Amino acid sequence: MKIKWNKISKYSQILAIIIYVGTFGVAFFLGQMWGAANAILDQSLVSESKQSSDNVINSAIFNCDNEKTINAIFFSDKVELSLSDGRNFLLSQGISASGVRYISEDESFVFWNKGDTAFIQEGDVNTYDNCVVE
Repeated sequence: MKIKWNKISKYSQILAIIIYVGTFGVAFFLGQMWGAANAILDQSLVSESKQSSDNVINSAIFNCDNEKTINAIFFSDKVELSLSDGRNFLLSQGISASGVRYISEDESFVFWNKGDTAFIQEGDVNTYDNCVVE
């Protein structure tokens, strides 16, 4: 069989279709593999970040005025509070010039801590005042 380079044959058309479909098939497969690898990497980074932020750094019980108490568990970027009135809070660390400030999402509840002292502000009112570590 002699090849005629300037003529389109049935075999050259079939070969062109196979190459065209095969190229897109390989590209699709590689894209799926890339996406799966990125999903696994993202999941491992999130779980590693969650583990590091869930490690307890310290805990303290604060005695406040009017026989109120605050039980605080400190994490790297948040605090978990149990108040003597039965309420519980998980607060994120906020910006502070001095000491550490933990805030609710809407900043209506604020726990301030500096050294062995603390207080709680709800709105503009200090509801737990003159708190000192036991």
